[in-house]
Amino acid sequence: MCCSPQLGADRDVPQEAGMTLDVDLLLEETTPDTEAHVRANRLVAAVTSGEAGVAEMARVAVGEFHAHTAEVAAFAALAARHPHQPVAGYFLDLARLVLDCEAPLLACARALGHGEQELRAERPPQGMRAFDSLMGWLAMRSGPAEAACAMRADLLLWCAACEALGEALGRVEPALPSPVLEYVALFRAAPPRFVDGAREVVAYGLAHGENPAVIEHAVSQVEPTLAGFWAAALPTPPRRDDPTPLSPPGAEVAHT
Repeated sequence: MCCSPQLGADRDVPQEAGMTLDVDLLLEETTPDTEAHVRANRLVAAVTSGEAGVAEMARVAVGEFHAHTAEVAAFAALAARHPHQPVAGYFLDLARLVLDCEAPLLACARALGHGEQELRAERPPQGMRAFDSLMGWLAMRSGPAEAACAMRADLLLWCAACEALGEALGRVEPALPSPVLEYVALFRAAPPRFVDGAREVVAYGLAHGENPAVIEHAVSQVEPTLAGFWAAALPTPPRRDDPTPLSPPGAEVAHT
């Protein structure tokens, strides 16, 4: 979506009303398709079919631990780069939200056989590390509206997936440890404080010259990044064209 440069500048529309239209249109255009995201979620599908459970959730716990570190650092950096309201308050509150999840996450990880030191030492799968890279980019390069729209999309997608995942995990036999179910249940619904509250930050960013097209591009990176995060919890299937133990590297492998 490219917002018309005339929107908000028409002589018949007051500037404040035009800005309201800009913000509402941008939020509408950057609201992700959560239903499609859940339908395509490979981990939810695997848990539902009985093909995933403890081992996959242990990988999620590792990825989440490292993602939380990236998120807190990113939100602190955004607040430092924009040390005024509404921007700093919004991102500092987001950092607090993530920090408040630390104890439940550690309890979840312990129930899955991972202590805190193990979480710190274990490197997440590649598909999960992409989220950390996205957060680093937002922290250092994005404008406040860009980051707020991206995190709004992240929350909507993440919580929709967790709601479906929680339902699927609740049907797993034997039952998963309760701290695992309790941790996933924390994200049954996206918190309105940050979904609705993003609007004020977006309005601030647009008023200070942020480009809607740039914002939309940043948001477009969120869904595939989260899809990759969830998929990375599953075992990586062997590639059919990988050399076999009897084939030297570079040799063509025949498939039947």
